[in-house]
Amino acid sequence: MATTLPCSFKKTGGIWRKPASKRANVVGRVCKILNMIYDTPRFGNPSDPLEDLFYIILSNKTAPHTAHSTYARLHKRFPRWEDILQTPIGQLRALLRPAGLSLIKSRYIRAALRAIKRRFGRCDLTPLKQWQPAKAESFLVGLPGVSKKVAKCVMMYTLAMRVLPVDSHVHRVAVRLGWTNRKRADQSHEELEALVPPTLRNTFHVCCIAHGRKLCRPTKPLCHQCGIRRYCAFYRATR
Repeated sequence: MATTLPCSFKKTGGIWRKPASKRANVVGRVCKILNMIYDTPRFGNPSDPLEDLFYIILSNKTAPHTAHSTYARLHKRFPRWEDILQTPIGQLRALLRPAGLSLIKSRYIRAALRAIKRRFGRCDLTPLKQWQPAKAESFLVGLPGVSKKVAKCVMMYTLAMRVLPVDSHVHRVAVRLGWTNRKRADQSHEELEALVPPTLRNTFHVCCIAHGRKLCRPTKPLCHQCGIRRYCAFYRATR
């Protein structure tokens, strides 16, 4: 069943002009087609929540293959995350340098580890699996360097919580479909979660990333190859 838009948001046109039943039908069809094309990739995200947190931090403004190789080196050097707290930050920064922003990312990782250890007595985020999503999100966004998108990614990929992280790919696809006209990805979480039902959020997120990388590019999108173009406002407007 389609969810109505939160009252704190103004309806943005596009799909929101349709009756709730038609909105739900379009969302379901788009997600089904994307899932048939891309399945449900994980993009190398670890299954442990703390490991996934660090992987996502390293992935910020970094090419996927670079993030993956940098994370692999980090985990090989520190099989126990607690050991990072006993290591000179210069050594950590050197390991992270290939991923870029190593000064900032090294500080975020150390500060996050300290906060997690204070809360749980060890460097471990698995206790969050027993928490309600709102409480888990609140804790995660309180960690240094953790945005709402990062928090929701950890929750979705490793805590089995039915949230919808909105990154640049998800935002771009949603804007072109006419599902939101928010100018920034970080403004779109509540609106898209109101539109995409919980059972389809994981599918929509991962498939939008795959679709955004392959076809729905920021410039020169390959619309003629797109399996969901019949539902796309951008395609209709540019035909």
